[in-house]
Amino acid sequence: MSQVEELLKVVEEAKADKGNVVIVTGKPGSGKSKLLREAAESQKWAYVDCRMLISEEFVKIPAADRGLYAPDLMCDILSGYNSDVIILDRLQTLFVPVFHINTDSLMRKLSKKFTIVTAWPGYMENGNLCYDKFDGTEAIRISPDGFKIMNVD
Repeated sequence: MSQVEELLKVVEEAKADKGNVVIVTGKPGSGKSKLLREAAESQKWAYVDCRMLISEEFVKIPAADRGLYAPDLMCDILSGYNSDVIILDRLQTLFVPVFHINTDSLMRKLSKKFTIVTAWPGYMENGNLCYDKFDGTEAIRISPDGFKIMNVD
């Protein structure tokens, strides 16, 4: 079974669960983004670079309120793609501290309307999805509970 076929199977499982998130993990250069692009193209799913979610409207929201309003604003943007499966690439764009976005919460809220498929830009450790700042300090730790994980070698 090809990796695209494997991903399609995992996405179908997530869709059946309704309100799920599929996270593709793997080392840098393992082909996570390529896999997402191929799946999106073969299935006509919306492929969204997360940089597109940082709209002018988002930036106008006071920083302290962004975490509260980001899910609704981003849901509106994603609704314009007319796809029940949304591929979110470059997820680390949303990790920028000044955006004040809780990515875990955001993905869970978006998954109530869409099946979300994304590449995790970090690694798995002690059962958590981890992403560290470039200086090696801890940045993000997310429990994968409720998410479907697919590893790319």
